[in-house]
Amino acid sequence: MTRKITLYLVLLCIVSLVQEFGVSRMTIFRVSPDIVTIFLAFIAVTTSQKTSTSFGFAAGLLTGLLTGNIGLNMLARTAGSFIAGYFHTPITSHATAKQKTRRFYGAVIAAGICVNAVLANGSNPLGLSLAYRVFFFGLLESLFNLILAVILNRLFLRKSFAD
Repeated sequence: MTRKITLYLVLLCIVSLVQEFGVSRMTIFRVSPDIVTIFLAFIAVTTSQKTSTSFGFAAGLLTGLLTGNIGLNMLARTAGSFIAGYFHTPITSHATAKQKTRRFYGAVIAAGICVNAVLANGSNPLGLSLAYRVFFFGLLESLFNLILAVILNRLFLRKSFAD
């Protein structure tokens, strides 16, 4: 278990750097996918809600240090990971790989909406209304995250959910 946590911490650092210096530059309608949220949703589904919330706090600290907005990122990532933790599938469950995959997709959407709602409520660089930012940007980003999660699942994560 310690080895798995260490691996996830290293991957979190890599994912955060890729998010900040690569993926965040790929925008459509001023919205970019959030691979940190996808990674946190994966952690939430495969580990526990407590572990995913701790990883969410660490991810918020790391992304906050990279973006310069530490407090808001820590709150957003922690809340998103906590929400995604409700989609956790215990190892002892008899869930099929398809059910685990669906829970992962649900966690990606729920965490994405939660993270975006907190970030939209805390900062307003475009001067838009809160409802517009939460619904338009939040749903659009969650759609991008879901598309990216499906691609990642097809390429890399399928074996993780088959166990």
